[in-house]
Amino acid sequence: MSPHRRVSSIVAAMAALLVGAFVLTSSLVATLPQFRFESQFPALLPFFVWAAATGVGHLANLGRALHDPWRGAYGYASVAPYVLLMLASAAAPQVSLPWWLAVVAALAAMLPFVLLALRAGTKLSIDPARDADDASLRGTFTIGLALMLLVWAVSAPSFSGAVLAVLLAVGLGVASMTTHGLARASRTWRLRHWASLALGSLVAWASVLVGGLTDLFDNPWVVLGAVLVGGLPLLVVNALEARRR
Repeated sequence: MSPHRRVSSIVAAMAALLVGAFVLTSSLVATLPQFRFESQFPALLPFFVWAAATGVGHLANLGRALHDPWRGAYGYASVAPYVLLMLASAAAPQVSLPWWLAVVAALAAMLPFVLLALRAGTKLSIDPARDADDASLRGTFTIGLALMLLVWAVSAPSFSGAVLAVLLAVGLGVASMTTHGLARASRTWRLRHWASLALGSLVAWASVLVGGLTDLFDNPWVVLGAVLVGGLPLLVVNALEARRR
């Protein structure tokens, strides 16, 4: 891989984690009978938060930068198991597919990013282009609240959760169209911000599965705990960043 196409270790590692979690959640929703009346929409919601934090322009630039290295690391082959699994579940919904196929699809999707992380060999750090300003701090606070609402939406009772999920998607979608997103994340966020956002996304995906496979979310205290774990870390990081100024 040429130097100008080298991807930093932390970006590749975070991408591997997020892609694997999404593909696993999406595949299980598509194949397990417990989710036969559920859509893929809840599994997609965390990406709305990422787009709102950074703006779709930055995500598009990141996608273009990752495309060639990803393709060179067996990228297209890595998504074949997921695509085939989704096609099979759509073509024959009455057929019960084994759960481990979802694990295989997730591991395959992670492989290119794992290879990129191992090849990069760069330090695990992200340095912002400039310090956070008032607008960035307010936007980051809003993103933290959005993470909390997102986790609540995917773990709440069906009707109220679905309504909140749609409203969140619309609001975050509009915010993502701004030049630098709500939080100007691509310019002002440090590694701890990105890690907090990734954690919130993982909690949201885990909540989708827990809500569909167990009755844990019948307990409001469990829901509250998931909501706090999903969004509180980013709010704390944002408060610490505000104190640094």
